[in-house]
Amino acid sequence: MNKVDILCDKDRMLMHDFSRQSLSRMSSHATVLGVLPFFSTYQDTNVKKEVDKDRLIIREAAAAFESGRPVCDLDLEEIFEKTKDVDKIFLGNLAIPFFTISVRYSDFADIRIQRIWRISRSVYELLSHWPEGASFTDAVRNAYPADKFREVLVEILHLYNEETRMLGKSIRHLGPFRAAVNAYTEALHQAMEDVMSSLTVSAVQRIYGDKTVYA
Repeated sequence: MNKVDILCDKDRMLMHDFSRQSLSRMSSHATVLGVLPFFSTYQDTNVKKEVDKDRLIIREAAAAFESGRPVCDLDLEEIFEKTKDVDKIFLGNLAIPFFTISVRYSDFADIRIQRIWRISRSVYELLSHWPEGASFTDAVRNAYPADKFREVLVEILHLYNEETRMLGKSIRHLGPFRAAVNAYTEALHQAMEDVMSSLTVSAVQRIYGDKTVYA
């Protein structure tokens, strides 16, 4: 597995773990989940969409790095436009009778572009500190002190959380389900924010071992 594939795989594992723990944290909202059972399918599909989008961003940044372009020369708007193709696949696969999802990019374009920038910078930082034959763990340790690596993970996950919240608000024509959808969206947002701290601490400890990580 090459370096880019490793980065994509690590991102996939992180995002799926984040989603799983967040949904588990929402177990106290059983009433909301019971009223809206389709949301488990929605969330699974949304995570897959996010992983696919992250893979696109990672590959775009890695290709630019390998070509010798500085990270400041990345065309974030161009990458943003490419992520819309991933959204189209997501919406096409999301068949929920009687519900309409209309994505208003103006609601979260700034957040997505911030996340593209943060992920792209991370790709550059890791690849520039990743000598041939070294492991992913070696690259992370070379690129960041433990507290900085956790800060990067928190920033990436928080931006994902905010975009997910905005996307949830894009659901239209819900009638009497509007209040339940709002409750679900806010409960998920809070669960994701709550899980983020312990998840990132665990991720950092796997890389840096017993070094102290301040939450």
